[in-house]
Parts: sequence; structure tokens; C-alpha cells
Amino acid sequence: IFISIMYRTLPEPSWFSNTTGIGLAAAKMYLYWTPAGYTLCILSTTSFVLFYFVALYRIHTNVKISVPVCWVQLSGPAVVLYGFTIFSQPGSDEDDLALLDEANKEHFFSLHRKIYMPIQHTLFACCLLSMVSSLYLLQTRWKTFREKEFSPAHVSFCAPLVSHANALQAYRSSLQKFSQTPIGTHFKLALYQYWVLVLVVATILVAILTTKFLLFLPQWCQLDVDNDEMPPEPEKTIVTQLLQQGEANDTMNQHFVSAAVLQANESGALVRVLQDGRMKYVRSRRMPSMGFDPILNVSELMSERERLLQNVKDKAVVTGRDRGGLMSFDANYATPVRESKESSGDSPREGSGGPRRRLNFLSFDAST
Repeated sequence: IFISIMYRTLPEPSWFSNTTGIGLAAAKMYLYWTPAGYTLCILSTTSFVLFYFVALYRIHTNVKISVPVCWVQLSGPAVVLYGFTIFSQPGSDEDDLALLDEANKEHFFSLHRKIYMPIQHTLFACCLLSMVSSLYLLQTRWKTFREKEFSPAHVSFCAPLVSHANALQAYRSSLQKFSQTPIGTHFKLALYQYWVLVLVVATILVAILTTKFLLFLPQWCQLDVDNDEMPPEPEKTIVTQLLQQGEANDTMNQHFVSAAVLQANESGALVRVLQDGRMKYVRSRRMPSMGFDPILNVSELMSERERLLQNVKDKAVVTGRDRGGLMSFDANYATPVRESKESSGDSPREGSGGPRRRLNFLSFDAST
């Protein structure tokens, strides 16, 4: 929520791990402190209602959102459904004793059939919708995604699918407890077969991706940055300036990569490496992914950033506002790019502005 307000971004599926994931904590907290479990579950459900449908719409109207981010939407309704099952249980030992009375027990089950089960049915429908949506987006964007090297972002396919299987089991348990239909109905048999299929596929996928993750982990933890050109700091990128000024707001339907994603790709990650016999923190773009997004190569980054800047200019023309402050230089260097090109190669320029470091590959003329 803070990021959304600060950078004027719209919700996307990658938020589910930090929002609806509260439902997992709710299910565990309920075992130790019932009121806290209920509170977290309500917060999780509220976050789901606020973000889910906006995120679902955006991933279908913005082809630049990466496949792992699209796949994460599976965890949205799945975790909420699982966490919501705490409302199907008595809240205290006194409630357990009260259910020994047949009248209280009948009232308990009747109330849950009227209120609890319709909510579960709705969340289950959202789970199926997310599965269909995820498979469709995976199929339509697979050609581009398969060209990306294996990265930590690929492992994000595991948890949402396991959460989906977990939600199916939770839904089956609720049906068995509160449903008045016979056990052998076609729906319940189909649900059981679907749950087994998802569980088997999820188990195999987790085994494969976890093994690959462990094999690649050493090279991700020991990056070679000796010949790496240091990216600019996040607050000194052009994209950050546009975000802070509200010029690069996300829209429900856009043809360019989100400015927040571009900022992360432009500034790279802060990694800890061994230099001169000491462990130091340096910035590098050699990590294969930034969160759930596989990192953009140089060509993709330049192309997408130019699209973003072009969109900003187009909006400026439409609104008639002056954008003269959008200078064609990187804020890290107090010299415009065209002046830097006239300088002597890679050597730092000298002037009243003090020493300047060598231009990196991200510096370019924004006016082109």
C-alpha cells in the first residue's frame, strides 16, 4: 500500500505474497490466539477483495507483465480460501462443549451452510478462474519466457501451485463437513481427481525446480563483478525522477514495462562480493532476476525505457504541460550525454562540478 501511494502504481499479482499471504499466518496464529487469527484472516480477505480483480484485469491487458508474476495470481484466492477455513471451527473450548448439545450443533451447521459455504464456493470459483487465467497466460507468453535463463524467478512457479492444491483440500474438507449432498456425487469425485492431479504435478514441479535452484545457487551467490559497469543508484535514475514526479504512473492498460520494474532493472541489486580480501557491497545487474521478474537484457532495458519516456512525452503533448525539465542525461553525471560523447573516451572529465565517473551503458540521450 505504501509503494502504491508513494510511486502511484497499480496492484499486480506479485503483491499477493505480501498481502493475501497473511492468510497463512492467520491459520497458524488461530491455533495460539483465536482473536488474532480472525483479525489476520479478515485483513487477508480484505486485501484479496481490493487487489485481486484489478490485478487479474491488468495481467490480461498488459503483455509486458512477466510470466512468473502472472502465475503468482494462483496464490491469491488459494491462500484466502485456506485461511478462511478457521471460521468453520469453534473458537474456544466453551464452544466445543456447547456443540455437544444437539440444538446448538444444528444451529452451528445451519449458520455455516448459509454464510460460510457461499463464501467458500465463491473463493473456489476464483481459484478455478486463476488456474485457467494462469495457464492461458503461460501459453501465450511462453515463447518469450523460455528464452530467459533460469533464475530465482522461475522458482515462483512452485508455491502458488502448492497453495492451489492446499486450497482444494481445504475446500473438500468444508464440503465433507457442511454439505448435505452424498459423498459420491459427480462434482465431489471430479474435485477429488482434480486435487490429486494438481498435487502430483505440484510435487514434481517443486522437486525439479528446487533441484535446479540448488544447483544454480552457488553461481548466484558468487557473482563476478570485476568487469561489471556499476549501475546508478535507484534515486539517481531518470525513471525514479519520473516516478516521484508522477509522470510514469501505471495505467490499467499499457504497452510498456512498469516504471517500478524498469527502475529495479536500471539500478540493479546490491550484492555482497569479495574485493581486496574484504566483503563489500556493490551494485550489479548480473543477478538473473529482480524479484519475480527475470532481468531485462541491455537491449530490452533500453527499448522499454525509451517506450516509457515516449509515453511521458505523448502525455505531455496531450495535456500541454511543459516537460523541459526532462533532461537528456543521467543524474549521476552532471554532464549531458552529447557533451560526454565529445569527451576523451572513458576518462573522467574535469570541471567545476568535481570528478565524474565513467558513463555506463544506461546513459543515453532521452530526447532521441
